[in-house]
Amino acid sequence: MSDDKKRPVAPPPDDFSKTTPNINVPGQTAEPVSDWDKTNYNYPKQPASEEWGRTVANIKPINTSGQDFDKTFYPGAQTSQKPAVPEWGMTEARVDMANADFGSKPNDFAGHDEGYGKTTPYFTLPEAERAKYQNLPPTPAEQAAQQAQEEKKKGVPGWLWGLLVMFVMFFIMIIGIVLVWLIFFRPIGFQVTVQGAPPGSDVQIDNVSHGVTKPDGSSFLGNLQAGDRVITIVHPNITCPAVHVQGKDGDKLEKVISGCTPIVAKSTDDCTNFHPGEFDKAEQCYYKALADLPDPFTAEQLISALNILIINFDSGKSDVPTQRLAALQKGAEYIKKLQQLQPNTVLEVGGHTDSKGTDAINQPLSQKRADAVKTILVGYGVNGAALQTRGYGSSKAKFDNNTDEGRFHNRRIEYSIVNK
Repeated sequence: MSDDKKRPVAPPPDDFSKTTPNINVPGQTAEPVSDWDKTNYNYPKQPASEEWGRTVANIKPINTSGQDFDKTFYPGAQTSQKPAVPEWGMTEARVDMANADFGSKPNDFAGHDEGYGKTTPYFTLPEAERAKYQNLPPTPAEQAAQQAQEEKKKGVPGWLWGLLVMFVMFFIMIIGIVLVWLIFFRPIGFQVTVQGAPPGSDVQIDNVSHGVTKPDGSSFLGNLQAGDRVITIVHPNITCPAVHVQGKDGDKLEKVISGCTPIVAKSTDDCTNFHPGEFDKAEQCYYKALADLPDPFTAEQLISALNILIINFDSGKSDVPTQRLAALQKGAEYIKKLQQLQPNTVLEVGGHTDSKGTDAINQPLSQKRADAVKTILVGYGVNGAALQTRGYGSSKAKFDNNTDEGRFHNRRIEYSIVNK
């Protein structure tokens, strides 16, 4: 019992409502403080709500005791573990961060957009956390772009497009070359040369005039339409059979001999008297006279036949008309025979005019006409040394110059014998 008496009496239960902490909280003022501020006395006073959004660099670090997060420290850590400048020191106290740094848009707060899109303060994250944010899955927009890129790669490759373009350009170039060849270089029609035709004759292809034969009686016919063509030689005093030729584009046919023959005057035709303009009739009588020469013939017989031909010079000119070239070619054949039979015989080609005009005009004109005839005869093979020329003007008229018919006969080329 004595033991029980020694036991102290139990104290009355505490009335916690009357108990208050007597610890001085740092920064405590005379104003009432919250229970939180009374209890959490080991932590510095936290910034007010209006300070939120600003980074404060004076929070005591938390010690993680060597864990992976040892870049942060907690209160009570050893001084040796406290960095002189916390790694959070990359951001200084009260650094204003742009609204965009917290996912807001420009003008969300106070209507200012300064600093929007600027680089925010650098924070060093732990490796595990950093990997988490570095390996974020692509956004829907990025997925769509990636899918479009993959679809593009699945299409026609670029090198194939380039090859196709080169092929198209090559094809266009080939078409251009073909067109140029067809227009400028492709042979169109065929060609053939006609020989033995009367000089100065009209050459017709399928009854359409194509040109005039050259002084040697030849004619080059080019670009004839492919197929069967009919060549006709037309001359007032010579007949030529039609020639049929057939060719394809680009063909060069053999030479064609016309086989023409002179139209000879009939035995009933008057070959002693010609009226003005009867040049063709005189030429036909000329052919008949040459054909009737004996073999051999004399110089007198030859010049008698040669003087039948009437050359219708244009007024005031000395050019031999193309229609008379065939007659001169025929006469040259006989003159060459005479030179072979009588090498010493010299013939004269005399030019004569009517009485119109002065002698100063007529004499040179008659000389030029005689020279023109000789030039043509020499061109057909006559020895020029056995031919002489002389212009007489109107001095040796044989007919009356007061009539048209007389003047017609006085305008003449007359052959004569100079030496035998």
